[in-house]
Amino acid sequence: MNVKRQITATIAIGDQPSEADLTRLKTEGYVGIVNLRNEGEPEQPLSPAAEGEKVRALGLDYLHYGVGAGPLTAAGVESVCEFIDRHTDTGSGKVMVHCRKGPRAAALVLLHQAKALGWKPDEVITKARGIGLEVEGGLRLLVENYLREHPPTAP
Repeated sequence: MNVKRQITATIAIGDQPSEADLTRLKTEGYVGIVNLRNEGEPEQPLSPAAEGEKVRALGLDYLHYGVGAGPLTAAGVESVCEFIDRHTDTGSGKVMVHCRKGPRAAALVLLHQAKALGWKPDEVITKARGIGLEVEGGLRLLVENYLREHPPTAP
């Protein structure tokens, strides 16, 4: 992995991990991996299915939700948020959310934080910068549109 950033004590974002990176993540206390890549993307050493097999063989939990140019689905975002919550709320470990280079991971973790902390759609970008998350261009629009359609409730 060339990019790995801790966003909270239990959530990190990053780029595509190699098999060796997955093994290292386990030794670092990660218990779950979220893969946001679609099948057949460039620079994809492991297909989502093969990555899932490798992750599970290491004793980690795995979620695949392919994020592309289309709108985010409520079911997909909820599955990512629930996965993160299930593995981090109990203090049992950490979760790595990854895509090819990191921006989609930042967007989905931003949505998780917005929901968890009750951030309003008009304040989410400013609050995101405060925790080191930057989403720009099309991803920023995806996040803002999603939050307008599915506003977070206060925690």
